[in-house]
Amino acid sequence: MSYKNIKEPNYNNHYNLYQMCLPLNLEYVLDEDDELFSFLKAIGGIDFSRYMKKNETRGRKGHDNFRMLKAILFAYMQHGKPSLRKMEDLCAHDVRYIWLTEEKKPSFMAFERLITEYLIADIDEIFYDITFHLVSKMDLSTENMYIDGTKVEAYANKNSFVYKNTILTNMKKMFSNMTEDIILLNQEFGYDFRYGGDYCAQEIGYISQYLMEVINSQEIDVCYGKGHRKSALQKHMDKFISYHERQSGYEYWLDVIGNDRNSCSKTDHDATMCRTKMDYYCNTGLSRPCYNLQIGVSDGLIVNAGLFQRAGDVKTFIPFMERYREYRGTLPLNPMADAAYGSMENYLYCCANGMNPVMKYQNYARKNTAKFRKKKFDALNWETDDAGHKICPDGRVFSEYVGDSCSEKSGILQIRQLYREKDHCRSCQMRKECLSLKKKKGDSDDGGYRTTGKNVAAEELHGYVDETLSSEFGKNLKKLRSVMAEGAFGVLKEDRGFTRFSRRGLDNAKMEFLLVCLGFNLRKYHHWYRKKCKEKVKSLSN
Repeated sequence: MSYKNIKEPNYNNHYNLYQMCLPLNLEYVLDEDDELFSFLKAIGGIDFSRYMKKNETRGRKGHDNFRMLKAILFAYMQHGKPSLRKMEDLCAHDVRYIWLTEEKKPSFMAFERLITEYLIADIDEIFYDITFHLVSKMDLSTENMYIDGTKVEAYANKNSFVYKNTILTNMKKMFSNMTEDIILLNQEFGYDFRYGGDYCAQEIGYISQYLMEVINSQEIDVCYGKGHRKSALQKHMDKFISYHERQSGYEYWLDVIGNDRNSCSKTDHDATMCRTKMDYYCNTGLSRPCYNLQIGVSDGLIVNAGLFQRAGDVKTFIPFMERYREYRGTLPLNPMADAAYGSMENYLYCCANGMNPVMKYQNYARKNTAKFRKKKFDALNWETDDAGHKICPDGRVFSEYVGDSCSEKSGILQIRQLYREKDHCRSCQMRKECLSLKKKKGDSDDGGYRTTGKNVAAEELHGYVDETLSSEFGKNLKKLRSVMAEGAFGVLKEDRGFTRFSRRGLDNAKMEFLLVCLGFNLRKYHHWYRKKCKEKVKSLSN
């Protein structure tokens, strides 16, 4: 009788170190310092049902918008500027995001639909509601707002620029050539087309259409290419067709640029060409398509944020503050900003709305430097008598009234009183040097003597700013503005990686910027919350 040997498999040879096993504790325990706990504390009490309401549908309900919004906010809090693919990966593998989305694991397209269909429309209310909920939780003061701006590159091609001045220059040259062609056309064929001045695309199109109808009615052959001779009428028609195409393009881009800008980008029409600072050694002053970002920081938290198309900061102050009042209902008492915001329009706006005009003006820092003080022929360095008249380095008093110089810059009437010396600077030993300096600046008149201007309202406001900022309170405001406003931009750019937009269009870029600011604020709350928890544990242990 034969026996069959049955060999058992050798399990030791097939052992896998990474073989999964059933854990005794099925619950994953997070560290007590994890960002998820502070995030849930931060958004606790906010009614998210007011945002992103879905319309009733008979088909599939889709993902829960509110849980996806929480996942987006938590991702911006942790990673600064996450991509859609990054958020999809987090919801698939990170246990915190899996818990936030109730294990639904939305795809990157689900996040894209949420952003484009819902979040863009409600991002302003979401930003201000969450921000001021954090302000109340952290018991912060919004009396002082530290304002600053920066340029961030748009998601557009670098060489796709369109400048208004270039268009206007080319239009002027084209109108001159067009006038000559219309005169020649009228002389050759006896037409009576209008010529001279400006032309619109519709008017040029009417001329080219009329010539085309004449060619068809007279059965004139239209020919192109080598070996063919065009008729005189066809040559004129081709010229005006090309004029019509150029003028239509010019009018289109002028309409895109608008009245408040001087340039735009072809790949992102809302972006403006701005000079940017790449680094401290080279590539400075490069023109790139950018957006002007404005933030207002109070006690380390970004309480106001806006996106503007203007390259300068001076015109953004009033709409920036009105945006704050629209959602907050009030205005800060001390809006501290640098010299880029100091204008008569902004000062008067502050006075009319109960705010202290504490923004620096253009020559605030320059006029106290040693280099500027050496310029003895600059009227800002001259002394004044008891009546407020300027005294030149030769000891002459400019007390003779000449007249007023009026300007309506920014829609505000500004009156500048002009004074001169009664002897018209005769027999002054320093006259030649003084007048040559002013001639370079274009401030000397044809009589060969100096005049000085006096703007009573501006000087009074500048005196108030000098007095306020020279006090201990003002020095503290200047120091905190550099720390908070510029420091916030430093964190957003260097630490959070926000150096370029990833979406095109003003609304899309604003949504992206406000989400980055919300992530910054939630991160601030996390550090504040952990600090309070440690202080509480320390006090209980003592």
